Amino acid sequence: MSNKARIHRILGAFLIATFLTGGLSLAVATKAYGAPKAESQVNAPVMININKAGVEELDKIRGIGPAMAQRIVDFRTQNGAFKSVDDLVQVRGIGGAKLQQIKAQVTV
Repeated sequence: MSNKARIHRILGAFLIATFLTGGLSLAVATKAYGAPKAESQVNAPVMININKAGVEELDKIRGIGPAMAQRIVDFRTQNGAFKSVDDLVQVRGIGGAKLQQIKAQVTV
């Protein structure tokens, strides 16, 4: 048997084995990059305590950027802890609409 025929035979066997085991690329990608997260983990709502969180953590809230996060921390420092989530409307830039947007993501 020639070298070319051996190579074809080996490649053919490899391709069949790869097909039967579900594919090599999937196994390699899963090992290298970790298994994909479950849908519930990816879209899980963030629940952040506005009385304890720093600027970086507050910035993770959808709808709050770094400047707004800093205003929340500054307000809390000057006025004390928030008694309820609704007290966020006292922070400059947070109105009723913004409060409704972020309310499910925060707690006291």
